[in-house]
Amino acid sequence: MKAIQYIRLIGKEFISLTDAELHLWVEMVRPMVSRKQFGKLYEQAIAYLVCHKLKMAGYGENPLGDMGAIGIGFAVGSVSEGGSSISFGANQSSNLATDAELGLTAYGVQFLQLRRMVIVPIHCSGELDSSGGKGKNNPCIVPVASDAVLGGIKVRPGSGLKLEPDGTLSVDREEP
Repeated sequence: MKAIQYIRLIGKEFISLTDAELHLWVEMVRPMVSRKQFGKLYEQAIAYLVCHKLKMAGYGENPLGDMGAIGIGFAVGSVSEGGSSISFGANQSSNLATDAELGLTAYGVQFLQLRRMVIVPIHCSGELDSSGGKGKNNPCIVPVASDAVLGGIKVRPGSGLKLEPDGTLSVDREEP
């Protein structure tokens, strides 16, 4: 299994785990990663996600040594002596709230990087073309992913949209 080889390569801190244990972790995260979307990067994505989950579960090296058991490697954000406190920070400005946990480890950040390379969200903010969508020869057309790039898209009947054969999404306007 290539994912376990990748885990051994990138997650050297997890050397104490057996291949059988890693196999269970891999099987646990497989449903969370799309083979179709990640393509050639699928096994790498699995490896990074497993390493992230292992780190969050407290496996591997502890950045604080014997002081605590948080087991997640942040950069030190601030230190104060009077109250003996240490703060750790992670740049979460580009992560969605649903991805915040992945930003807590270097492995999760790498997984997000791979995901951003292969999964591009489709945004439609409702703008019309330069004619305002009024001309018969110039309909409002928004390009979307084709099945050759990111897979097909489903357009529900009655949504006011139609998927053209060339892979573009257009406004389905019935003339009165």
